Amino acid sequence: VESVSSSWALAPEIGTFLSDDLQLGLALGITGSKQTFDGDDVFKSTSIDPTIYGRKFFSVTDNFSLFTGLYLSFISETDTDYVPTTVEFKTSGFGGRVGVGVAYALSPRFTAVGQYGLLGFESTKTKVDGDETSSNTSFDFGVNTIGASVFNIGIYYTFKQ
Repeated sequence: VESVSSSWALAPEIGTFLSDDLQLGLALGITGSKQTFDGDDVFKSTSIDPTIYGRKFFSVTDNFSLFTGLYLSFISETDTDYVPTTVEFKTSGFGGRVGVGVAYALSPRFTAVGQYGLLGFESTKTKVDGDETSSNTSFDFGVNTIGASVFNIGIYYTFKQ
């Protein structure tokens, strides 16, 4: 008996500075997971969550800044259970989050950024075969960010200075 699970996540983003301390951007969270049992599919999940954000930066030194951000997301997820019969669940909705973070300029073009989701709201509806089966509204404190974990770290590249 062999059980295999795999998952992946990608969250590319692009943004621009409106001024020296205000940034506007778009992130695209894409995730997927799959579980098999003895080579047969048991479960599969994919999601695409575009997020628009605004960040306000506060310079501490020439290379180090703190920031706070507001993130607004559209949520779209498809889950498929294959056992005992194939059933597809489609979830959609929206969310908002306030986060904090740090940015450290490694060079004129590369910056390391870490962020933490501080306060969030999410409202979703789930449908099976086109019929609404459930809705969920939640508030949280310090639980998530635009990516897949509580604290995200990324490397940003500046195309134009």
